[in-house]
Amino acid sequence: MNPTLAKLAALALMLAPLPAAAQPLYHLAAVLPLSGATKWDYLKLDKTTGQLFISHGDEELVVNPATRQVVGRLAGLDGSHGVAFDPATGNVWADSAGKSVAIAFAPQTLAPLASVPVLDDADGMAYDPASKTIFVSGGDGHGLTPINPATRTAYPTIALGSSPEAFLPDGRGNLYVAMVEANEVARVDTLTRQITARWPTTGCLAPTGLALDEAGQRIFVSCRGGTMDVLDERTGRVIVTLPIGMGTDGAAFDPVRQRAFSANGAGTISVIDTRPATPRLLATLKTKPGARTLAVDPASGDLYTVTAKVAATIPPATPHGRAHYRFVPGTLALYVYAPSP
Repeated sequence: MNPTLAKLAALALMLAPLPAAAQPLYHLAAVLPLSGATKWDYLKLDKTTGQLFISHGDEELVVNPATRQVVGRLAGLDGSHGVAFDPATGNVWADSAGKSVAIAFAPQTLAPLASVPVLDDADGMAYDPASKTIFVSGGDGHGLTPINPATRTAYPTIALGSSPEAFLPDGRGNLYVAMVEANEVARVDTLTRQITARWPTTGCLAPTGLALDEAGQRIFVSCRGGTMDVLDERTGRVIVTLPIGMGTDGAAFDPVRQRAFSANGAGTISVIDTRPATPRLLATLKTKPGARTLAVDPASGDLYTVTAKVAATIPPATPHGRAHYRFVPGTLALYVYAPSP
């Protein structure tokens, strides 16, 4: 090679930009301290108002995600676990496990309007648009309580025969329920309120979290033992079993980025790429121990999870159980993980 050309080639190599280091998919964007007891369960985003609701012991905290500030409270719940939103009235419904009731709150004043008796150990809640019904699960009650939010009365109990965990409606008249002890997903017709199928989670034990890809008609079932089953919503067939972190209690789906998530109590969020016909584990986001539930904002892509500083870890009682923690009082916080640029 001509000496001059060789020098120019060497100079070009020296001036070429270095490859950028791989950037994590999400980064910790904010930490919002939450005063009060170190107790919490589900987080849910109200799609109408954009507010984030966090179950917090004897209340539901209302957070404005834009300002990342607590802007209200649903009080007097005595064991808050779930929340649901009635689009017809705008009323917010929250459950009280200690009182075995679901309570309707006014959207503007957050004042209680009415209460409806529900099954023992009230847990998750969801609104089904097909039947215009609010469903409340009862862990110890082994069933679901359907509520007519227009009349504020309950329909007859739907007996499931075992303890339910998370559940979701598909908007087409079906409700899917994670049955933690039976290792299956139950499908309920929301209009007849009858069980229409029971599908075993063959790849994972102790299913607790559910996320639904409505367009792709796939169900993402996170299990405490460290795996996730992806089910075909039409047939219940297990498409694939994926590795996730241990101790999950919640899952979520982002339809904009086409990702499913599992919040794992061991201190991670598993990020699943749902674009392929066979979904795959995309990344493992490091969070904090005890952060076992989450919510996702599809508009921003932000992930929300809650935990506190761990004082002691209590190992699970069974091989596929969930570790429990003792937390340092006064350290509860909301953690916001945003997509990286």
